[in-house]
Amino acid sequence: MAKKEKTQYMCSECGETHQRWLGQCSCGVWNTIIEFKEAKTVTQRTPNARQHKGYSKQDAKIENLSKVSDTKLTRFDTGSSEFNRVLGGGIVEASVVLVAGDPGAGKSTLLIKTCSNLSKIGKALYTSGEESKSQVRDRGLRLQLDIGNIDIMNSGDVELICDVVVAEGYKFLIIDSIQTAFVSSLPNAPGGVTQVKESASILNRLAKEHGVTVILVCHVSKSGDMAGPKVLEHIGDTMCKLECEDDSKYRTLRASKNRFGDTTEVGTFAMTAKGMQDIVNPSAIFLEKGGIESSGNMAYSSNDGGRTLLINIQSLVTQSHGENPVRGGVGFDYKRMSMLLAILQNRMGVNIGGNDIYVNVVSGVNLTKDVGADLPLVLAMISSNNDSILSSSTIAFGEIGLSGEIRPVPSGEERVKEAIRNDFKTIILPKRNYSPRLETAGVTIIPVSSVSELHKVFDRTNS
Repeated sequence: MAKKEKTQYMCSECGETHQRWLGQCSCGVWNTIIEFKEAKTVTQRTPNARQHKGYSKQDAKIENLSKVSDTKLTRFDTGSSEFNRVLGGGIVEASVVLVAGDPGAGKSTLLIKTCSNLSKIGKALYTSGEESKSQVRDRGLRLQLDIGNIDIMNSGDVELICDVVVAEGYKFLIIDSIQTAFVSSLPNAPGGVTQVKESASILNRLAKEHGVTVILVCHVSKSGDMAGPKVLEHIGDTMCKLECEDDSKYRTLRASKNRFGDTTEVGTFAMTAKGMQDIVNPSAIFLEKGGIESSGNMAYSSNDGGRTLLINIQSLVTQSHGENPVRGGVGFDYKRMSMLLAILQNRMGVNIGGNDIYVNVVSGVNLTKDVGADLPLVLAMISSNNDSILSSSTIAFGEIGLSGEIRPVPSGEERVKEAIRNDFKTIILPKRNYSPRLETAGVTIIPVSSVSELHKVFDRTNS
């Protein structure tokens, strides 16, 4: 007797599965539960192992873990120093890399450039289920890439793609995108839970058994998470997300999972007419040096995902003409700014809470969750209120507690080194982030432990 198909329900936002339909998913979103039916049989298979089940290569031989042969990872240069950085030093042979991002973020632009560079190392196949061959070709020519070694295939049939890859000996495979891929023996439509899961499983096994390096383009949901079942994230060896700010040509690439490296690195790109260009020194984007020195300006050494960025913070404190003082902030948390004003009044005797105060983080950087920006913001507000100019070669970082103490922040040494590398001469930092080994000729490092010491800081920097 044939086994009855099992019906389940999945949230189209977070990918969580449920045994029955619900109006609201546990992720908090309403009306996103959709019905799907699992396949009667698990059709995970590769060209040489049609009945094989599981997500990876099988090896039932029992060995002592300490005696397992040491296989050195082989990495390939993607042609992008920033992409290499996020991947941990290059793309690993026989790995599966997931690249997600919003429409227009630049996923296909980045990967056609990557494919062009990888095709010089070994045979590369680019498969597209969303664009025609001529569209992909036109993009490659517009970006002035060498596309002479790239083969292209318009098909989403995963089993057909795997047969071609094995038969032709391809070393690199790019699938654009996994949501358009399908297993022809399954009745489900492409993009469904079962199709995405089974397609990714077959491609993962292709990579492990035949040494093919696979890159999968993934769509994202409205909430910004990777679309599809959560098992897709488990199957991939590395999962990256390409992010872009509104009305910005700059892109950041972050890895939320990496089996061959850490996930603290951040890659920065600029979208130009010639494609995604690496930004080797992202501080040059966000930091405005050499401009007109004025009160209320302060440089901040931030650390975003393990990468240090130098950013300008501006503040304007002016007399209020209304019943309630105005608070305006771009890139900073309004509630935290109010807390810092209370600390200044209570712990330092600086009463500016009745003034109109405006805060701006230059270049639209979002620091709403970055507590390390407390110290430079306070310095900028005091500078504006006193009309005292801090030198443009002065930079600061540190968190401020309710008792007025200046607390240390992670990656203090990296922040100092980046500031020195960008020619800052005065660095104000938490005392517990200070170390004698940070001392550098020509650079003044000022460790502080409380906001009560900031008056002396102004005296030293202006002397």
